[in-house]
Amino acid sequence: MRIPLFYLLLFCGTVFADYAWIPKSRNLNLRTGWEFFKSDHNFDGEGTRNPLTTNGSPSYLVQNRFFLESEYGLIDHWAGILRTSVLTAQINRESDGQRLLSNSGLFDTALGFKWQIASDSPLLTVESALILPPYSNEKLSNQDLALGDGVYGVLLQTHAGLKRGRFAFSVSPGLLFRFEGFSHQAVLETAVSAVIQRFFLRIYQTGSFALTKNPNSLLDPANPEIGSGGSYSRLSIAPDLISLGARFGFHVSKKFRLETFASQTVWGQSAGDGLKLGLSLVSNFDFFVPDNREPIQEVPLQN
Repeated sequence: MRIPLFYLLLFCGTVFADYAWIPKSRNLNLRTGWEFFKSDHNFDGEGTRNPLTTNGSPSYLVQNRFFLESEYGLIDHWAGILRTSVLTAQINRESDGQRLLSNSGLFDTALGFKWQIASDSPLLTVESALILPPYSNEKLSNQDLALGDGVYGVLLQTHAGLKRGRFAFSVSPGLLFRFEGFSHQAVLETAVSAVIQRFFLRIYQTGSFALTKNPNSLLDPANPEIGSGGSYSRLSIAPDLISLGARFGFHVSKKFRLETFASQTVWGQSAGDGLKLGLSLVSNFDFFVPDNREPIQEVPLQN
């Protein structure tokens, strides 16, 4: 059974909202879900894959992240963004699965804005966000596992999008400024999406590239930073990483859709090599209340 064109266009708008497309005024897009990540190898400074070792033992990192991502249309062509999550992470010994290190807590939170400069095809949107780490890595020891990098960041990114019928294409270059000795990053995201009735598929690529290198750890197979557990998936001073992924979704109704996604790192330097899997629920709420009051007719004054 075919769905009406109106609903197809509505679904397209919510599917692509996390790129150059932003919510309409007083519309709220929410994505909540769970993400699983596993890494048992590192990319060293020359891009060679090496087994992860923690305190001399072959090991693997697993983490679960429960996230909330929101975009709210403030006024026409402007949206506010909030992204936050709770993360649990642990490193286990490869031989018997014994937990070696662990940590959990509130993870990095991003606050910012999107401004849609051009609303015609192609669309052009500028995003700026402040990244806040609600935890501290100042007193880590070799018995601790860092929750994340623990540094403030500023993200400046441009999203360009083009929609052709059921297909859409987007490219998002940008810069991530990190502090406290961590290298600034160039970031690049690209995606191709297709909507077929109530289903959609997105093939995407994400990449981050350090603008400066850390010569002290170019050839280290394990991350020497205290609190990393030997993994370059956290506390990497200057990582390079490219991942490929796919997202598949189903529209339950006009307001809700379910998604599943997976991504795999394909190349890196001083970065963790790992697999991500996840599930999410995406919701769209319209808080716009039209003014249906009848206009008051002016009565001319008579002399």
